[in-house]
Amino acid sequence: MNSVQATDEIPDAGFTDVLTPGTKLLHGQFTIDRFLNSGGFGMTYLAFDSLDRQVVIKECFPASFCYRSDTLVRVRSNAKAGEFKSIVKLFVQEARRLAKLSHPNIVGVHQVFEDNETAYMALDLVDGKDLLDILDDDLRKLQPHQIRDILVKLLDAVAFVHEQNILHRDISPDNIILDSKGNPVLIDFGAAREKASKTTRALSALIVVKDGYSPQEFYIAGSEQGPSSDLYALAATFYHLIVGHAPPSSHDRLAAAAADEKDPFEPIALNTPGYNLEFLAALNKALSLFPKDRIQAAQDWLSEIDLEKRREIALQRAKNDKKTEQVISKLVDETNQAVLEALQIEEKVLNIPVEPEPKVNPMAEKFPDMGPEDCPDEPVEIVVENKPEPETACESEIEEQIPDQPKRWAFKGARNKRSMKWFWNEEKVQTDHIGKAGP
Repeated sequence: MNSVQATDEIPDAGFTDVLTPGTKLLHGQFTIDRFLNSGGFGMTYLAFDSLDRQVVIKECFPASFCYRSDTLVRVRSNAKAGEFKSIVKLFVQEARRLAKLSHPNIVGVHQVFEDNETAYMALDLVDGKDLLDILDDDLRKLQPHQIRDILVKLLDAVAFVHEQNILHRDISPDNIILDSKGNPVLIDFGAAREKASKTTRALSALIVVKDGYSPQEFYIAGSEQGPSSDLYALAATFYHLIVGHAPPSSHDRLAAAAADEKDPFEPIALNTPGYNLEFLAALNKALSLFPKDRIQAAQDWLSEIDLEKRREIALQRAKNDKKTEQVISKLVDETNQAVLEALQIEEKVLNIPVEPEPKVNPMAEKFPDMGPEDCPDEPVEIVVENKPEPETACESEIEEQIPDQPKRWAFKGARNKRSMKWFWNEEKVQTDHIGKAGP
């Protein structure tokens, strides 16, 4: 895209922001036929493509930030140039996201392009009338069973959009078209944002609200918004179809709650002819003032009002539960098998015979030369034979001097001959002394 050219010039009196019929876009691939309507994000035109097929062209043209000079889009002041760039960039990103949506009840976005220093998206043309036109047509009043079928199809479409983390943010009777076969088609995602909607200051400044249909959080820039915000707008649309008028503005309802006054909203009577209790109760709940009190998901709403859908959701949940049970069962079986294998391994280990430790003969150290086989197992008593020591010269002389005197050996306490001595006293009296063994 060419760079945005900032200017402080004020457009002349003959200037118009609407593209004139015959204007060429994308090098002549699209030709503007006529203007359709405008919104917070831009303008919508009926056009023809290069094959002469009718399409809808959505132009990114936030009027509070820009104006048109000939066909080019200019920002109103240099101060807003950065914000305008952010808006165009997000418009392209969201258009590309929407182009990936494929659902029979959602308008098809088949091309996104940049021209005239802004961005465009080409959408399928839906042949039919929107619900606002039908509400004004007394000859084409919708019957309860038709309203119910339309709501079921739109809830399925909204659930699909929310699964892609996209919010429509502009659901209202004029953005729902009934085609030639009576099927509802959700159009005009120009105000769509991602689920986390506290984004840039530029987007927060583009508050798209429709009194009676927008929830109270849409009135506050940068407020917390989610799937229940779209569900409130959808419920308000069908409230209008059933009751004949839109509910009071949520902004007024919030002011009444702040002042501790009665809520001006009157719920649909649960005994309204042609509708069952569950259908009306769910619709009233979706219209709760505060998000926490509303139905939180389109699938939950479907399960409350559509018996077949309830069965389908129940079967799907049962399948998911069965898959979960199968996974848990498999994990239990694997765990039990692992425990069994561990116990078997432990049992095998316990049954392995233990080899006896080699017997050590305590006497081996005392008889190192004999070997372990010949060595005795128990200590043996070693008897040392006490042999008398050879007689000394002294003893011999004494025996010769006293030949008739018998010797008396002292054996008491003696362990060997070294401990025994034989002495004679001076009176020639034989006396035995027990001496201590020498070293």
